[in-house]
Amino acid sequence: VHPLVTPGDMRSFTVALQLPQDQQDVASMRYDAYIQDLEAVVQESIDREAELQNRLNGILTGRYRAKPQEVKTLRTNLEESKALNWPRVDAALDSLIADTQAIGPPISPETVERAVFDLYRSIYLRPLRQEAADSAYAGEGLDFFILVSDAMDEELADADPRQVEDKLGEWRRAMLPTLRGAAEARRRNALDSRLARLRGDLASQIDLMIAECKRWSDRQQIDYACFVAIYQLCPNQEATTAWTARYRKANYPWLWKDNDEIELIADWIMFNGNVGQIEIVNTVVPRYLTQRDELRLEAEGILLQGRSLGANLCDDIAGEYQEARE
Repeated sequence: VHPLVTPGDMRSFTVALQLPQDQQDVASMRYDAYIQDLEAVVQESIDREAELQNRLNGILTGRYRAKPQEVKTLRTNLEESKALNWPRVDAALDSLIADTQAIGPPISPETVERAVFDLYRSIYLRPLRQEAADSAYAGEGLDFFILVSDAMDEELADADPRQVEDKLGEWRRAMLPTLRGAAEARRRNALDSRLARLRGDLASQIDLMIAECKRWSDRQQIDYACFVAIYQLCPNQEATTAWTARYRKANYPWLWKDNDEIELIADWIMFNGNVGQIEIVNTVVPRYLTQRDELRLEAEGILLQGRSLGANLCDDIAGEYQEARE
């Protein structure tokens, strides 16, 4: 079931809508009804798939003899069943948002827009950041509001808060029309990719990769514009370096991770080693850190180039590739 509004998301949404406490209690009851709707969707999905799941498990454990292609067909049907949940899940989200807005007093459209966008940031971007340790991650879950909030305590501490807020507003307005649609397309793409793998349909897998790269490229343009806008607000060279490093790490956290094995070993030696060992660390580690960052920059460039090539492939390249392969 995706997207899922958590209790914390709901509390933040009601606060953003400026609901008084008594109306927040009403909104809490509305949230309970939302959860009941999702539980019903899950149960119907389990009931709908029970016969298919039982047949597949029976074949895999040797209780039943499979017909030709039956295992592939069963797995395909189970995957396709997931998509039947999405219209009701999306409708439950829309109903929750609309009903919660109706509970409170009249507020400006801009306040409502901000509240809805903050909710979207939570339910659509947060799950993507949970995959940040995967080397396939390339900033899909990047949230500039979180990024800037952390930076305001460090490199942006001396920047003008009003100017920073203006730049975040530009990012919000650029993201709002595409955030939900891109998430729903990614959800569909992930399912179609699994189905294509089950069918052994390489051409479709490539087409899906191209479509995902195009969506990633569109998102990168929005993010990079915001990065540059805030870069220009950095008060000094040290701040611009720190802001650039923060942005890079947010896009490729698995590549730009802190405290790798060499740094941990070096730290241990600095606290526990003898004079000769410490001298070696002081000689070796600075050179290692320089070379490591050079390699990370090169790797990042290769990754960006690969994504860009994927986004710019012509739509019929998959068919040509499959034909050549055959």
